[in-house]
Amino acid sequence: MARLEIREVSKTYPNGFRALENVSIDVKSGEFLTLLGPSGCGKTTLLKAIAGFHPVSSGKFLIDGKDVTTDSPERRDTAMCFQSYALFPHMTVAENILFGPRQNRLSKSECDVRLADSLRQVDLEAHSDKLPTALSGGQQQRVGLARAMAMRPGVILFDEPLSNLDAKLRHQVRFEMRALQAELGFTAIYVTHDQAEALAMSDRIAVMKAGRIEQIAPPSDIYDRPANRFVADFIGAANIISAEFMATDTANMWSARTEIGTFKIASDENLTGKKRYICWRPESAEIVENAPTNTENTFTAKVVTQAYQGNVTDIVMRPVTDGSNDTVSIQTRKPETIRAELSIRLAPDAFSVLEDV
Repeated sequence: MARLEIREVSKTYPNGFRALENVSIDVKSGEFLTLLGPSGCGKTTLLKAIAGFHPVSSGKFLIDGKDVTTDSPERRDTAMCFQSYALFPHMTVAENILFGPRQNRLSKSECDVRLADSLRQVDLEAHSDKLPTALSGGQQQRVGLARAMAMRPGVILFDEPLSNLDAKLRHQVRFEMRALQAELGFTAIYVTHDQAEALAMSDRIAVMKAGRIEQIAPPSDIYDRPANRFVADFIGAANIISAEFMATDTANMWSARTEIGTFKIASDENLTGKKRYICWRPESAEIVENAPTNTENTFTAKVVTQAYQGNVTDIVMRPVTDGSNDTVSIQTRKPETIRAELSIRLAPDAFSVLEDV
C-alpha cells in the first residue's frame, strides 16, 4: 500500500476541451477513495492519468513522495482493474494472474507464492486451471482483482469494475471487494457513477463535476452535509428549496421562510438576512397525525404518486400552498392513499444549508 498525492492536475485536449481543472487530492496509505460523478465529469480521465495512460497538461502525481508524473505506466507502482475485466481468453485463471509477474521476470518460486496468495485472497483456488469463459461474471472480476494484487502494487485503480454485473451479483461483489481491501490494506482509487456503490464502499468520496472536485469527504458527510445543490441532488434523493433567514432568540437556531412554510433550522453559521438554498432528505420527513394548524416545522401536502419498494415507499407530494406546482419527496414504511392530504414535520437538524440563491 502507498500514499498517493494528486497536485493541481489539469488536462486540456488539443481541441480545447478541459477535462480536468486544478484537481488536488491526498490519498492516505490504505485508503479506499471513490471518484464519483456523472458521465463526462473527468473521473475516468483522472484515473487513467494516475495510471500513466493519459499525460496531463499540468500538475503532478506522487506515490510515497516520489514524483511519477512522467513515468511510464509499468514504472508507477499501480495496477488497474478494468470495467471489461480484460482477461486473456486463451489463458487459464492462473496464467492470467501470473502474466504481470512473469513479464517482470520474477523467479518461478516467487510467482508460485504470488499465485497461491492471490487465489486464496479472492477464493478462487478451485478454479486456477479454468479458462475465463468457464467462470461467472463475479468470478471473472475477482480474477482481474487477483491479477492486480499479484503485482503487489502500492495503488490499485478500479475503472467501474462492477458495471457489467447484474444487480444482485454487483451487491455481493461490492461487499467482497471492500472486505478484501480492508483485510489486505491496499490503497484503492475507485471510479463509479453509482452513488449507492460509492456510499457503501468508500472511506472518502470525491464528487466531481466538469473536471473539478465539488466535495471530498467521508460518505456520511457527503450525504448528510452536502457542500452544494449539485452534490445534494447527485447523492441520493434531496428536496431543495430556497429560504430567507432571520435570527431567533435561540443560539444557532434560525427562522427560514420558504414557499412551503416557515421552518426553524439548526446551523452554526450566521445566516441573518441571507437567502440560501436548503435541502432535506425524504427519509427525514415524519407524518404527523391530526397536527394542529401552524404547528412548528410542519407543512401540509397532498399525495401525488408513490412507488412501493418493499422496505420503503417513495412518495411524491405537492405542498398545499398558493400558486406552487413544485413537488417534494418523502419515504414511509407503508403506502399512503393517493390524493390524501398529510401533515409533514421536519426536525430543525434535518436541513442542510447550501449556497446562496
